[in-house]
Amino acid sequence: MEIQRKINDNKGSFFIEINGKQIAELDFEIKDNILNAYHTGVRPELEGQGIAGKLFDKMVDFAREKGYKVVPSCPYINAKFRRNPEGFEDIWQK
Repeated sequence: MEIQRKINDNKGSFFIEINGKQIAELDFEIKDNILNAYHTGVRPELEGQGIAGKLFDKMVDFAREKGYKVVPSCPYINAKFRRNPEGFEDIWQK
């Protein structure tokens, strides 16, 4: 499963497609070096396989690479940050 990224203007997403069909996405918006991660979704039949976690890891790597702070508006991403606050201290915009 290859994670792809698309950004148009200030909105973007990390996503996975299989056979031309999008099966998972992590949507975000960037403004003033702040990445607002506001949605993560995985098709119901594929939940529980760690796909959202892979998208999350890709978003974290991207934020660190670009020097962005992250606002975890998505409940899933917020929970990941709260479970390990020290691990995301460098990018978490509180």
